Amino acid sequence: MAAPGVGSADGLTLANVSRDFTEWRRGRPAYAVWALDLAGPVLNERSARCRAHLADCLLPDYGRAPHLTVHLCGFPAPRAELADDYAADVFAAQVASLAGIRWVPFAIDIGRPDSFTSAAYFSVHDPARGIEKLRLALAGERPPDDVPYLPHVSFGLYRVAVPLATVLARLATVATGQPWRFEVGKLALMSYQAAVIGGPLSTLAEFDLVAGRLHVRDAPRLAELFGEAWSAPGFSGK
Repeated sequence: MAAPGVGSADGLTLANVSRDFTEWRRGRPAYAVWALDLAGPVLNERSARCRAHLADCLLPDYGRAPHLTVHLCGFPAPRAELADDYAADVFAAQVASLAGIRWVPFAIDIGRPDSFTSAAYFSVHDPARGIEKLRLALAGERPPDDVPYLPHVSFGLYRVAVPLATVLARLATVATGQPWRFEVGKLALMSYQAAVIGGPLSTLAEFDLVAGRLHVRDAPRLAELFGEAWSAPGFSGK
């Protein structure tokens, strides 16, 4: 993932392809992430406005409501068989790690639209470094990401290769108002259908940072993805 405003070697956006990447998912149905659920009137409207402004450049039918990905989990599974599987015991360890920290709610500011080479997004300011703390809690003993992390709220994926400078200039003309402040009190475990590019996210569970507990939102889906292992003692709040 490129830094904001930095394009590919030739300064173009990267054209995403809307297809089922079977070689990536290898028969696995869902991919999971820990994210902040930002859906609501303010960002829903701003996202729709920006997508309409770049409709000729973006993949149609982008179905993801506003969210900020904090940690990429992988493909949920009862146990890890492939390197990018998200095993039930890892899920349990992350819940235990989150529960072992006394969290203080923090605020983030969602700002102007910007762009990576592959996706357009809203910039994010995290003055309390709360997102960084969440990422550290979720990482455990896993090595840090190979790609530098930049908090952002995506609102579209490109479908054509166009000059990134042109896209940035167009985004600069969109009226999105003042930065929107969001008070972070919960972290959501979300999943999407791996066969659908830009498909909608669904919430499986939410970790309440103040209460220090996991609240299950979709028990049948958790059981389907993780098997019986998901109900281990590590999952407080079941």
